[in-house]
This record gives sequence, structure tokens and C-alpha cells, in this order.
Amino acid sequence: MISFSNEGMRRLLAGYRNFFNGNPVRKGFCALHAEQIADTQNPHSMVVSCFDSRVCPEAIFDTNDGHICVHRNMLNQIDKEDFSMVASLRFAVKNLQVENIVILGHSDCNAVAKLKHLEELPPELRAWLDRTHTCYRGESLEAAVKNNVLDQLAHLHSIDFVAEEEASRGLKLEGFYFHIDDGRMERWNNADSVWTFVPTEEKDAC
Repeated sequence: MISFSNEGMRRLLAGYRNFFNGNPVRKGFCALHAEQIADTQNPHSMVVSCFDSRVCPEAIFDTNDGHICVHRNMLNQIDKEDFSMVASLRFAVKNLQVENIVILGHSDCNAVAKLKHLEELPPELRAWLDRTHTCYRGESLEAAVKNNVLDQLAHLHSIDFVAEEEASRGLKLEGFYFHIDDGRMERWNNADSVWTFVPTEEKDAC
């Protein structure tokens, strides 16, 4: 059994099951239905994804255009000094009133792996990866990536306008870990402090 929290999360997880089981409904954006979303947008969630080309949030959650907004950067960083990040986050939270903010980590994350040897990197990469002082924590790369997701969730909680929306209307902050090699996905269960696999069959998600 898995908790949905809100309608937006239900739709994200239902979309993931479609993706995993090879039954996606996503057709992609084309001119034939452009006019349906031309005048407004009403996304239920914001996804902060890594820059990795193998991870496509719109496909993983099997969403149609206009259902989620996505911000991508190396390391999924939530950085108060990154004006692009904060502006996107504020617009999603305050103007679009998203129900969820999802940090989407993934297996074989090269950005997290590079945290072990920052001194060996070119200056621009070193400067970016060290912006929020996130470090490589864990006995394996998978553990380090998952810990980075938790670090970024903590950064989210520390942002005033995010905390305000959590308290006033129940904005949910969620952590996910996507396995590139087999398409499985884990979700952070904050109540039990454990990662659990997201059910891939509808009967297990009721």
C-alpha cells in the first residue's frame, strides 16, 4: 500500500505505473493539441531533476503537457543563491500553486560521483557542485545519491516561502530515486525514515 497525499501525487504514481508497464498514454506535444494548453497551465507538481539525459521526468511520470513543471540541473541542487532555481520554485509554489515538489535522484549519477574528487574538476564544475556544500555521504554511489536527495529536501524545507505553503495549504515535498537500468523507482518514506519501492501494479497502490 502507498499513500497518495493528494491528487497530484496519485496522478504522478499512476503515470509511473503506465511508464513501467509499457503502457504510456503520453503522446508528446504537437501542433494538433497545442491550442488546448495555449491559454493557461495548471501543473499539479514541480519536479527538480538531474541534468542526466537518461532521466526524463515527463516520460517517467507519463504526463501530458501542462501537468508538471520541471527544473533540471547537475545534482538536483536547491540553492538559495541560484536565482534561476529560486525564481522557478517561487513561481511554481506561489503562482501555479503546485501540490508537490519532487526531488528526482537516479542511479549512476555522475554528478554525485564527482563530489568525491572536487579538487580534480575544472573550475566551473567544481564551483557548481560545491555551491550548497553537499558532500559525498554513503558507502556506495546509490547511498550517496539518496543522501543527496535528502539534503536537497532539507534545503527546500529551509526556504521561507516553501515552508509557508507547507503550513498553510499542505504543499508536499517528496524524494524519489529512479533506477535507470530496470525502470524501478523508490520513494522516501519520511515517517519511517526508509526508502521503499513504488508499486508497479495498480492493485498494490490502492
